[in-house]
Amino acid sequence: MLEVFRRVGFVPRACGWELTLRCNMNCTHCGSLAGRARDDELTTDECLRLADALVELRCQRVTLTGGEPTLHPAWDKVAERLARQKLRVGLISNGWAWQASDAERALRAGICSLGFSLDGLLAENDAFRAKGSFARVLDAIASVRAVGVEVAVNTTIHRSNRHQLVEMRDLLVEAGVRSWQLQYAVPTGAMAAHRDLVLPAEDLLWLVPQIASFCQERKGHMYIVASDHIGYFGKPEAQLRQADVSMPFWLGCWAGMHVLGIESNGNVKGCLSLPSDRHGHQGYVEGNVRTESLRDIWQRKTGFLYNRGFRLDDLRGFCRVCRYGDVCRGGCTWKRHSQGDPDAGDTYCFYYQASKHRRYELLDDEPTPAEPAYFAG
Repeated sequence: MLEVFRRVGFVPRACGWELTLRCNMNCTHCGSLAGRARDDELTTDECLRLADALVELRCQRVTLTGGEPTLHPAWDKVAERLARQKLRVGLISNGWAWQASDAERALRAGICSLGFSLDGLLAENDAFRAKGSFARVLDAIASVRAVGVEVAVNTTIHRSNRHQLVEMRDLLVEAGVRSWQLQYAVPTGAMAAHRDLVLPAEDLLWLVPQIASFCQERKGHMYIVASDHIGYFGKPEAQLRQADVSMPFWLGCWAGMHVLGIESNGNVKGCLSLPSDRHGHQGYVEGNVRTESLRDIWQRKTGFLYNRGFRLDDLRGFCRVCRYGDVCRGGCTWKRHSQGDPDAGDTYCFYYQASKHRRYELLDDEPTPAEPAYFAG
């Protein structure tokens, strides 16, 4: 599978861009450890030049995020620079200080999708994020719909809200939300101090089929997007992937392959979720746009080797015996890194959990002899 990517070429089709690390909230699960702006954040002129560099690399979609991106003084100027050059631009906000005037600014800038974070029903969301957050997000959604911009919602699934997804889906459909992205709470950043809220891995056995059923039903014509660390393989897989790829199964981590992440100081990573200096880990930073061009960083032959240079011998744990190892390549790099044990492989893989608990009716066919043998000893 990796050889196919090499032949097609590595093009950063999607980019997550942290405009600023400054934030007006202090969420339980913040992977970025946001709060104060970085001391060396890019200037507006540098951001505009970087927007042009993304166009030159044939990027197709940019999501502006943070921190809280609307605290950057030129968030709409950056968005407009991208949108004028035919890129699809989205923005993700926490909604805390969102005003109707922000929706108007986004519309004028050419932003095609505005996303807000909602992590449960009222009590659970406000405990996870901040008191009053739930109501403010619903107000923000209404203001965006009023100007005709597409609305998206992101939800992080944790122990407190895992049984609320049906009610949340119905609420979002009624609110007119166009797409709903679901992701697990991953124990990195601030969430590392709240591992008690992380889902038990065995919950995947009922949770992944439930999410897949949402994707298939598309109630109210709302798209359900399963994030890249949900799955993989087994009977729910085709439904999980139908929203964003043409192949009905997981194709492996796209970080540094077709996905790019940019931090607010110009650091470049394969995916914005991957750790860097804020987490005491510099291994995923490929360079900085202040010292070399984005094109040179992206095209460096020795860059992004955890994916571009993948070998089957790199797999660990169950992934070494899994029949899908050459396609999956060990799952989402960020999720695997967060689990803390490099020799364990991806224990939050649906196929792993179904095999471990002998729930073979959830798989497409019988496992290979080596797979159940892995758990025997």
